[in-house]
Amino acid sequence: MAHFDSARRRFLTPDQAADYLGGLNSRTVTRWAREGYLPSYPIGEGRRRLWRFLELDLAEWMLSRRTGQISITAEV
Repeated sequence: MAHFDSARRRFLTPDQAADYLGGLNSRTVTRWAREGYLPSYPIGEGRRRLWRFLELDLAEWMLSRRTGQISITAEV
């Protein structure tokens, strides 16, 4: 299993996640989170829910979109 440093284990805001994903609009990132398309962590309940994104999850998601894999981590 690859070693990931603690910087890749940090949570990102929608704006930070949008930049990390190549300059997407933060509203697109939030919509994708709400629809379950993008790995995310909701904070709170209701319509004013906040979303956070783990940088490592986004890296895996981008790789899986590029290679067509479901996940790059193996369950043992």
